This record gives sequence, C-alpha cells and structure tokens, in this order.
Amino acid sequence: MILGAASAGLALVYAMPAALYLRGRRDGNELEADLGALTSLPERRPVRLPVVAERSDAWERTRATSGAVFAIRDGDEVRLLDSACPHTGCAVDWSEAEGMFRCPCHRSTFALDGTRTAGPAQRGLDPQQVTVRNGRILLRYRRYRSGRADREPV
Repeated sequence: MILGAASAGLALVYAMPAALYLRGRRDGNELEADLGALTSLPERRPVRLPVVAERSDAWERTRATSGAVFAIRDGDEVRLLDSACPHTGCAVDWSEAEGMFRCPCHRSTFALDGTRTAGPAQRGLDPQQVTVRNGRILLRYRRYRSGRADREPV
C-alpha cells in the first residue's frame, strides 16, 4: 500500500512538468504580444515592429524576439503582415520609393496590402491577427509554412 502510494506520487512528480512542457510546445506556434500604442504609427506607411513575446514551458518563462511584422495604420485600425517572405522565409523590406515590399533573396514583390505582385512566392505576405484595445496594438502571431500556396500553420 505504501509502495503504491509512493509510486503514484513519484509518477505525478514527473508527469506534471512533462504535461506542462508538452502543452507549451503545442501552443508554441502562436504568440501574443503588445506592439505598442496605435498613435505611435504613421498613417498608411509600413513600420517593421519586432515581435517580443513571453514563452513558457514547465520550467521557465522567457521574453524573446520571435520574428517581426509590418504594421500599417489606417485611422483607428491597423493591419499586420508577417515580415517573412512566404517563399523561403527571407526578411522582406519596404521600399518607400517603389511603394512595395521586396524580398532580397529571390525577388518576390508584394503590394502595400500584402498581395503578391511578382516572383516565386506562391502567396502574399501572411496577415496576422490584431486587436486594438485601449489604444494598444495587440498581436496574436502565427507562423506558416513557407514554399506553399496555402497557409498551413507550422
């Protein structure tokens, strides 16, 4: 009886951190981050913002940069586009002179709204879920597989 209770207790000691770790791994594809005040963004001009979010597993919590998005403000609304090219994941840049996003790796280009205009990318820039609450830009960031026409989560 005592041996059975001790075994069950030991199993619980190992099972709880393992379960929390696996839960953290499963949810690791989606991050939530506060990107700052909406009023800090200029109107209709993309601004690259780092995605700094808290990640946790069963043992620790860390804050780290997990990518970047382009924020495009239109009045009281904002649109967020992943800064990774959907072709192979290279970081795209905004060309103010040309009014488009450009991928330096394989020359895909994208319009201000993120739609693909040229190059080998099979889809446009990935939109990200955004909420504006109390004047703050709140992001729910999700990564998608590159090199595909559809948006399959990583």
